[in-house]
Amino acid sequence: MSKLEQINITYDPVQDRLLLKVNSGEAGEFRIWLTRRYTEMLANLLVEVMDKAGGIQDIASHHDTINQLKGGAFDKDYAWDPDSATGNQSSPLLPLGPEGILGFRINYTQSDDGNARFELLPELGLGINLALNRTLIFMMYNLLEQGVAQADWNIHFPQQHKDPVH
Repeated sequence: MSKLEQINITYDPVQDRLLLKVNSGEAGEFRIWLTRRYTEMLANLLVEVMDKAGGIQDIASHHDTINQLKGGAFDKDYAWDPDSATGNQSSPLLPLGPEGILGFRINYTQSDDGNARFELLPELGLGINLALNRTLIFMMYNLLEQGVAQADWNIHFPQQHKDPVH
């Protein structure tokens, strides 16, 4: 997958699922549906990775994370422009199809450059590959928390912050 530009998670009450959209610019938009079970599995893995990287409080107070937050990381509306991805309006680039895929399994590895590599996969076929540094892992975790709050699934997040980090 090419360069990550933006990630968005929204709750769909009809599906009773979260929709993860990954904007990768010229490579298009990748969509994956997250069930309650899959969301818990992903959240637990993100916490495990954050714990290995110093813990959520350390990551949250790191200057890279603070700069991202001050730069409006959570204030920007999700904006994927299919025209910029394909060069025309008639066929937006959606490599996993317009409906996306249903998340079923997750593969995780740590790369030599220190980034965490996640493969978010359906039961069969292709999925989404994400290489995230510790700041982006923290951001992804926060997006999951926000999505679960919209869904009202009553999921207990292992590192749920009681007090605001910033």
